[in-house]
Amino acid sequence: MKPDALLKSTALFSTCTDKDLTTIASYSRFMRVSDGEAVFNAGDSPDRLYVIDSGEIVIRRFDDEGGSSDIARFLSGDCFGELDMFTEEKRNASAIAVGEVSLLVFPGGDSKFRDVLNSQPRVSARLLHAFLVQISAKIREVNALVKDNSPLIQELRRKVYLDKLTGLNNKTYFEETLTLLIGERKRVGLIMYKPDNFKEINDAYGHEAGDKTLWRIGEESSSIVPNRDLLFRYMGNENAVILPDADRFDLIELAKKIKNGLQNLDLSEFLDGNMVSLTFSFGLGLSPVHGEDVATLVEAVRSLPLDGRQRGGGVVLFPEEARDYG
Repeated sequence: MKPDALLKSTALFSTCTDKDLTTIASYSRFMRVSDGEAVFNAGDSPDRLYVIDSGEIVIRRFDDEGGSSDIARFLSGDCFGELDMFTEEKRNASAIAVGEVSLLVFPGGDSKFRDVLNSQPRVSARLLHAFLVQISAKIREVNALVKDNSPLIQELRRKVYLDKLTGLNNKTYFEETLTLLIGERKRVGLIMYKPDNFKEINDAYGHEAGDKTLWRIGEESSSIVPNRDLLFRYMGNENAVILPDADRFDLIELAKKIKNGLQNLDLSEFLDGNMVSLTFSFGLGLSPVHGEDVATLVEAVRSLPLDGRQRGGGVVLFPEEARDYG
């Protein structure tokens, strides 16, 4: 069976688009395992998952006295090893072949799941979502529920959706959240902002100081924005805030609060004791007024902070105000 067809036959990958399956298949490799051979052992790194093309795999746990017990059995079309891979927990049991077994390994070769995560964040995010749905369904079968604040869910979300530098939600999560809210036909407000004079810090004090400044901007923004889950690092030195059910007044008021809070940041500890004041410009937009989909709304808003900087900095703009100025 071709890799993408085999992947599609499993519960985990069944909801993936053909494009995503092609991408995932490109990172996958077939392998053959002989009778009694271990696919992995307890204590091994959880870098990949496996789909059985043919044959049988038993998950076996060994005790300190040399005994063993079989805790699970997988057949053709089954997927195993995914829980450890997503949670990055070392294997707590061994996977042993029963007879000759053909497996599809994802990711195969020298690649690890974290490599795929970094190079294909959107595909990884959708795969993570499918995994969470699958886990939730399994747990509901025994009358349990995966809570949004459970350690497993929080850890998985952190790995896929958080920006490592600032600790804010990342662009992937921004796009998924905005898509969801617009898809629900809600009125959605968007604020995008960036410092007007950030280049001065990078040029004078280096990129490490610049990175610390971005972290500090994120921390201060988090203390101002009503819901931290709707604050994002979009790209580079640009942050974004999504405000559901907002109107123009709501956007202007929040932008002013963020602007006032950030212009007084004390960055001296990162800048050799020197005081450097940052100014910020903001772009504001509303869906559906300024865009009925994510791409259109972001396009209408994202360039506005640059327009604000060209006007001297510290400016808050809606798209129509930029057009009027032009």
